[in-house]
Amino acid sequence: MSAAVNHILRQMQRDARLAWLIGPGSRTYELLTEEAASANSLDPAELQRQHEASLKFEPWPTELKVEIDPQAILLLPHEETLVRWFGEENAYRSAHYYMQRMHDGPLPHHWWGYEIRTAALGFERWNSSPRYYVPDDFGTLVEVHP
Repeated sequence: MSAAVNHILRQMQRDARLAWLIGPGSRTYELLTEEAASANSLDPAELQRQHEASLKFEPWPTELKVEIDPQAILLLPHEETLVRWFGEENAYRSAHYYMQRMHDGPLPHHWWGYEIRTAALGFERWNSSPRYYVPDDFGTLVEVHP
């Protein structure tokens, strides 16, 4: 008897849904028990009777109820592979971000940017509120709140 036949017959004893799906009355069950009986020199009808007695049956679910949080699927997650920056003079853009260097009146040079979000189905796009950044002592941009 092959290991696959043995494995499936044992799984049917453990899982009542599998027994209901491919158990007695199906061609699959008939072939499995015939293979097991011939490998062990047993009568196929006797093996089927013994194995059937060890099975429990539970119908396979036909209606699946899934609760989905719409907020969890509303926005697509960022794909790091899409964050490829390209420059436009003092501005940089990627698939999910836009940043621009600014100098307004008495304020020192700073950067502002926003996040570009896309709905899961791709029909809607919108931008986040602006975010402001200034360089720290090492040149790394740090977000500030005006």
